[in-house]
Amino acid sequence: MNLIRSDRISRISESVSFYSLLYFLVAFPLSVSASQVLAGLCIFSFLFSLRENGPKLKQYLLPWAFILGAYFLVFLSSLVHFQEYSHFWKTFTRQSEAGDFWLALIFPIAAFHSSKEENQKKIYQFLWISFSLLLLSGIASVFSEYRLGKFISNGFHPAPGDRRQHPAGPLFGFQTYLPIGLMNTHLTYGGLLSFYLPGILLLTFQSLKEKKVPKILFLSILSFLSLWVFLLNQSKSAWLGIAAVFGFVLLGSQESFRAILSKIQLKRALVILLLVCIAGISIRFLYQKNWLLQRTVSQLTEIQTPENQRYWIYKLSLPLLIKNPILGVGGGRFKEESTKEEVPLITAQEQLWYELYITPNKHAHNDLLEFAIVGGWASAILWILFFYLLFKRIDSDKLVKGSFPLLGIGFIWVAGFFQCYLLDDEVALPFFALAGILWGRGKKIESKPSPFALAFICITFLLNTGFWIWRLSTPFQLAYARQIFAESSHYTKKLEKAVFPFRSASEEREKRLTQSIEVSSKEAGSEFYLEGCLTHRYPNPAKLREEPYSIGFYISPTAKNPPKKVRIIVFSEESFDEDKLYWSHRKFDLGSEELNLGSGWDSYVWKESIGLSKITIFPDIVFFRSFKIRFADFDPEKPVQIPAIDLGDLCDFKL
Repeated sequence: MNLIRSDRISRISESVSFYSLLYFLVAFPLSVSASQVLAGLCIFSFLFSLRENGPKLKQYLLPWAFILGAYFLVFLSSLVHFQEYSHFWKTFTRQSEAGDFWLALIFPIAAFHSSKEENQKKIYQFLWISFSLLLLSGIASVFSEYRLGKFISNGFHPAPGDRRQHPAGPLFGFQTYLPIGLMNTHLTYGGLLSFYLPGILLLTFQSLKEKKVPKILFLSILSFLSLWVFLLNQSKSAWLGIAAVFGFVLLGSQESFRAILSKIQLKRALVILLLVCIAGISIRFLYQKNWLLQRTVSQLTEIQTPENQRYWIYKLSLPLLIKNPILGVGGGRFKEESTKEEVPLITAQEQLWYELYITPNKHAHNDLLEFAIVGGWASAILWILFFYLLFKRIDSDKLVKGSFPLLGIGFIWVAGFFQCYLLDDEVALPFFALAGILWGRGKKIESKPSPFALAFICITFLLNTGFWIWRLSTPFQLAYARQIFAESSHYTKKLEKAVFPFRSASEEREKRLTQSIEVSSKEAGSEFYLEGCLTHRYPNPAKLREEPYSIGFYISPTAKNPPKKVRIIVFSEESFDEDKLYWSHRKFDLGSEELNLGSGWDSYVWKESIGLSKITIFPDIVFFRSFKIRFADFDPEKPVQIPAIDLGDLCDFKL
């Protein structure tokens, strides 16, 4: 009797767990809270069926052990550094990376449910529903100035103080915004879309060998809409991750793709070519009409961009890795420890104070680096081993007919070189669930090594390492540059070359002194904004700056058509932290002057004109003194040689 009752409880628990998993797939594109509740129910209810189903989990224990091992090493490191925490349990439970281990509990359970043939059809259907909800919410958010998740939860009314969407530019007369679906950030949404996008594209490609034109058109439209939303999303790390996944699939499936292509008839090939041309022209049109996409592409090869924050984050991270290579610094302590590494840089150059302050340093923005720092290198190595097994599984599953391809979950490997997706609960939880589904529905992987998956993991890792070794070899004096805003990107780039770096970069300063920077007369006559310096001095609490602000302009004696005058307006600009970075900031002019320019150096000096607090806690009541500059009095019929501009180290130019 007890055995019958136990079997009944086990079957009911298994059924509750399975349907919780299905509804979790529907919930995670819509609500973080609901998805976590359903994931918790899936895990908890499955526990009552462990007696019967526990032995069936053995084949999934190795990859799961790598995941849990990585989290355990972070916990172990935290215990070793117990005395260094001011409030251990508070910090550990709220901030530690090891606290996310529960997310991974869904991995073997999802694999178990997916391994049953009677479940696979329903899972397939719910994956389609999940993708559809994700795509539709993303498209809706493109045209909403409000963040849809909070907007809906507030009864379709914006709450006071809620951040608006990031503008993406006009499209056919409509204002568009970075798509975030119902998530809180565009990076999270980009990560979720990445799980499905490669699968949709692969299904589209597979449909080409069929004679069902409606299916081809339907999947092509889905692919186009998905790519459009994905490009607008602006998650460059996800872009790289998806590109890497496609590279892995294409290199590993050349024979399969050739077989598909050989069955495509001429008529269908022409239809495909037409669709590709339409998609290409549409993407080109979107790129030409969208300044955000243009800026993003142009930033990929530049160091002085918003992504330059990675430079500072990694610059502060590497000393932590060197000092604590075995056990790491402990969970939840990255920000505390990396902040200590800022002091030498700011002491060497005070202008970096603000730059480092607005650089988000809650984590390393690199999954492997984060776990290596907080849990030691062994923790990061366990993640590498897990991803090796993941790509072995992707390699065996990517072209299975009748299933929704989940190869997109592999995007986290390369994307994780630039973002901490494994620390983002909204992305990590679906990742473990989808990875489990992928693992369970396929055949058992052979135990022998996969040279192709191993080569992919090693090559991508080494490429990333080599890239950052090269990038971090740039001295901090040259990695920093003042923000400049001009009416054209071309003029902005020219001005960036004209502004001198810090005095310690003597060779670069000499180089810029001798170079001739030529722009059109229209550009030279337009106004540009040049970032200045703070009203208060380091450290914190900050003291009011006492010395005046000064700028130097240098015109080469050999310049043929330099400006003979410059108009300078000093304006006040609010300082802000990273959470306020995307708001509009109050600006007002403080004074203006027209300066005559001659051959050689000319200087402009401005003294503070407003009574400010003598001592304050940064960034409260701390402002920027920045400059609007416009050159004048030159021959408008000829190109203009703009002057070199020197602000010294801290708006303290001296002849």
